[in-house]
Amino acid sequence: MNNRVVTMTMLVIASLLASPVVVADDTQDIPTNAQNTGAHDALVAALSHAGLVSALQADGPFTVFAPTDDAFAAAGIDLSTFDTDEENATLSDILLYHVVSGAVASSDVTDGMSAEALNGDDLTFTVSDGSVMVNDATVTSADVMASNGVIHVIDKVLMPPADLGDIPTVAQGTGIHTSLVAAVVQAELLTTLQGNGPFTVFAPTDDAFAAAGIDLAALDNEEGKATLTDILLYHVVSGAVPSSAVTDGMSAAAVNGDDLSFAVGEGVMVNDANVVLADVPASNGVIHVIDKVLMPPADVPVLPEGCDYVVGIDDSGYAYDVIDLSIDVGQTVCWMWEDESMAHNVAQIENEGDTNRMLGGKYSGMAMSTVDYRVTFDENQTFLYICEPHATMDMVGKIVVGTGIMEVADETDSSTDSNSVPGFTAGLSGIALAAAVIMYGGRKSEL
Repeated sequence: MNNRVVTMTMLVIASLLASPVVVADDTQDIPTNAQNTGAHDALVAALSHAGLVSALQADGPFTVFAPTDDAFAAAGIDLSTFDTDEENATLSDILLYHVVSGAVASSDVTDGMSAEALNGDDLTFTVSDGSVMVNDATVTSADVMASNGVIHVIDKVLMPPADLGDIPTVAQGTGIHTSLVAAVVQAELLTTLQGNGPFTVFAPTDDAFAAAGIDLAALDNEEGKATLTDILLYHVVSGAVPSSAVTDGMSAAAVNGDDLSFAVGEGVMVNDANVVLADVPASNGVIHVIDKVLMPPADVPVLPEGCDYVVGIDDSGYAYDVIDLSIDVGQTVCWMWEDESMAHNVAQIENEGDTNRMLGGKYSGMAMSTVDYRVTFDENQTFLYICEPHATMDMVGKIVVGTGIMEVADETDSSTDSNSVPGFTAGLSGIALAAAVIMYGGRKSEL
């Protein structure tokens, strides 16, 4: 208990010491240095209110993350509201969350590291472009040395996780995320987002949900639940990503498996949505409020090896799922289905409307419930085909290959060759006539 008191005292006085313009004497302890900053009056007052001033006079060493007076004002901490033992215990918990045992210089801090504060909760650190953050607070002045530790000035009061709600609770309390919370509940993701995490959630407002036209009633079925889950998880990234860690052009994998892209200019954008409020803390992560619902990219089917296009059977069972296709010469079309309730096949026909296959045409064989039939088209043509058992039900398909017009080799006209020799045709006619006369005369003499 004495150690916690000492630590608490160090925290408050250290915070007093660490002002934006800090004058420190490294031969003096943290309380002595803190009294001279002029920018930590609120922290000193909080330490006094909690009865922890003497604690910061201990040997230590301690590392103190010291919020300024402006940070205390922004946090809305009113000491007059801390009257009971329980309330003062809460104040002590907040203050001790700013103290780490041991001297941790800024050079010891690495991106992604964590350290346990004296209240028992973890602090997380982000290092980016020469800037250091502890949780969602920026270190504005580092390595202020005292005889019993080191002080880092920060611009926000750090709130212990136990004092924050989880992500769904924080979202519910904003008053502008009613639709998001309702969607999370309907998709049965509430327990997931109440887990330890940490998570980063890009939270669309109610107006964003309305603009996206998402109708939860229409998605209240198994298929709709899957769709809604995919959309919602596209707004979640594993790990706590503060706005300071976002760089222009970076990408991050959402929990649904698709990538989010970021742009940093006058503001921050994730895909085509603007971040309108960043770094809303929660006990299990951080929330960034956005003005649009992020829609996952359409899933692109993986084609079987050797296939440029795949034709299957549609949901009705009486039609191909692709009935009109245009491809390039040299590409391969694969007709594939498995364990269909009815048997189907592929039979080439000569003309549209035919219900019988063309003799010598391409043919997958007798109709089967499982088919893997592949054709590589190596010339321009229009390929027409039917499913023989269902041809009268208009189960047909067409593939236009290249130009769709088959090239036909030039054939020399025999009449042109005959006419190339003057009198050739007339000569043949005369011979034929003479032969007829002779045959007629012979028959007459026989009579």
